[in-house]
Amino acid sequence: MHGIYEQTLEQLLSRSYFEMTTPASTPPPIDERFESLLISPELAMKMLGKRGPGEISFEQSEQGDARRQLLHVEKVAIENKRLKAQSDASYTETVNHYLHEVLLGELTEQLSFTSDVFNNTLNLSDDTGALLDALSVRAASVSKLEPIAANLPWLYDELMQVVNSPAFRRRDSKGRVIVVETFRTALSFLGIENLRLLIPSLIVKRAMPQVTDPYPCIKLKLTQFAHGTAVSARHLAPHYKLNPVQAYSFGMLSQLGRCAIIRLYFKLFDKVQLHLLTESQKDKERMRHEALLKLAPSANYLIALQDEYADALSADLIENMMLKRLFIGDAMRQCANREPCEVGSMAKLLHQARTYSKVRMLHQSRMIEVAEVKPMIKEQEYPSGALEKLRSVDIFTLPLSREEENS
Repeated sequence: MHGIYEQTLEQLLSRSYFEMTTPASTPPPIDERFESLLISPELAMKMLGKRGPGEISFEQSEQGDARRQLLHVEKVAIENKRLKAQSDASYTETVNHYLHEVLLGELTEQLSFTSDVFNNTLNLSDDTGALLDALSVRAASVSKLEPIAANLPWLYDELMQVVNSPAFRRRDSKGRVIVVETFRTALSFLGIENLRLLIPSLIVKRAMPQVTDPYPCIKLKLTQFAHGTAVSARHLAPHYKLNPVQAYSFGMLSQLGRCAIIRLYFKLFDKVQLHLLTESQKDKERMRHEALLKLAPSANYLIALQDEYADALSADLIENMMLKRLFIGDAMRQCANREPCEVGSMAKLLHQARTYSKVRMLHQSRMIEVAEVKPMIKEQEYPSGALEKLRSVDIFTLPLSREEENS
């Protein structure tokens, strides 16, 4: 099952993701734009040859004007400097390639131990599957949920914060704020329908990468994509007579693989870089040491690793939860294997929800044209009326309700 993780760096490098940073005469593929947007909006803009607000072209700048006035001698000096920089960059890239070879070996080794990734990388406990199962059944209740949820201290903290937030704050007959202090009261105040939305979201929130320098937007963008996919899936499900609760959970939990790959990448980059720096210092390899100091986590390598492994890892992680009532394991494996999906299946639903969420995110960032959207929508074969409904929904905000009856 884990043979899918056995890839070489050359196979990853052969992917077009590693050519993304140079603007081309034709726009890069939509999937590449989106993957770049998840990691770094600035990288995505650079791919399209766009400038940020307030930026001017080089030709319009004072620097450009000064360059045009350079004397011949200065031009020669600059060219010599450029050639040296090019040589240095080539060596640095060689060192970067080697660092990522070592990193890839360690990453694929760790991916073969799914339970360790689930427990130690994502910080999720073995009770997570039972909790999701308890939420998925029609007869879900607070009394059945409480003993399972009580085993997750982090969930207590998250739900207490939500239930005492202004959005859910309640007042007594004298207008005084009621402070919720017990877990059972919090569960009852929120209600089962809200918990069905909140808990899968909070599980993914816990799994989200926290330290992603120099790409601080990853957590924000990945959260947006997770919410967009899950809420879209929830609205699409009734068109196929699929369970909206299960569709929503599927859309949310399908991001676990991405979360793990990103966490592992940044952790291993620091570990491998430090190890190689120590080695080069020990061997008195000054040039190699200087090159290593210049290296930073690479968006392109990270994107390629996600594309290669994220869905397969999501399938492994969902399988690891041993779900008995939330029937999403086979659909996630089908997506991971990139098998054809029948319209109306849970796997096809995920493709449709992801595609719609991608389009909305790219549209918000002005990174996609209307003419490019039409073939994407046509390929997904959305049911009649579904797109009209989705367009009226804020898919990036969880549709929580304040008017929940106590369960």
